[in-house]
Amino acid sequence: MPIFQWYTNFMSMKNAAFFFSAYRKLIRSYTDFQLNALEGYDLSPNEIVVLSSVETTPTASDIAAIADVSKALVSRSVKLLKEKKYITATVSPSDKREQELALTEEGRRVAELIDEANRRFFATALANFEENEKEALRMLLGMMLRNLDIGG
Repeated sequence: MPIFQWYTNFMSMKNAAFFFSAYRKLIRSYTDFQLNALEGYDLSPNEIVVLSSVETTPTASDIAAIADVSKALVSRSVKLLKEKKYITATVSPSDKREQELALTEEGRRVAELIDEANRRFFATALANFEENEKEALRMLLGMMLRNLDIGG
């Protein structure tokens, strides 16, 4: 194998390893950041996703689709969040198979803590970015998602 071809293959593998390593570290850091901000609330990462989504996405099916997790996982989280009195669920008038979710007063307070933790995380993660760099990142991520035909 010519050295140039070997070098190109090596750099490609190195870039892929960096990309996936960085992605895993970002997700782990984000999850840890949220869990630390909500210490004492005994919430799983999936429960946090549901709580932070209810205001804008009030059905379990829609939350599952947007968060790209199974309906069963969201249903389990909904059950636990109802037991913890963070959300309520009522049968949808338009589709009896679906439940419409709403935050309780305590759930709203916890959702605000999640929102604040998200703002702090992104402020920290993007602290040294110029606005044009943030926009470039958003565009690049969107392009990757479109290329993979998974939304964006």
